[in-house]
Amino acid sequence: IVHRDVSPANVLVGTDGITRVTDFGIALASNRLSHTKSGQVKGKPAYMAPEQLAGGALTRASDVYAAGVVLWELCAGRRAYEASSEGALYAQVLLGQVPPLAELAPWVPAELVRVVERALERDPARRFGSALEMALAIERSMPIASPAGVGAFVEQRAPEALAKRRRVAA
Repeated sequence: IVHRDVSPANVLVGTDGITRVTDFGIALASNRLSHTKSGQVKGKPAYMAPEQLAGGALTRASDVYAAGVVLWELCAGRRAYEASSEGALYAQVLLGQVPPLAELAPWVPAELVRVVERALERDPARRFGSALEMALAIERSMPIASPAGVGAFVEQRAPEALAKRRRVAA
């Protein structure tokens, strides 16, 4: 399955400390009977791989690129693409013009910067072959927080929203 819409809105972190990718509404499975109309682009342009925005073939590497944009933004604390118009955004994505993470976020470990850079390679063949391969590279690049620690962080950051959800569920 190629998700085709990996973005912050579709990545959820639960109080159990587990991260989940959601909203497979436009995902493309190789055995799917219905296909997107030719030339129709679906997803969020700021998180699309250059080949996706150009209407090219989509592979797991396209989702790796999108995950790389999300990770870049998590590390930098800002959007990867800042454009004055939709056309300018498309041009930046198509040309692979993401600002260097090491310059904008010097606190990010060099090994993690290399992971992000590889995920954001303009050429899909130079990216990680799968999300699993990228995840393993992330794990090798820095200490990984435990699920309990991540869950506690989520609880600390969103107590009102979580309390509201608990009331609705009850």
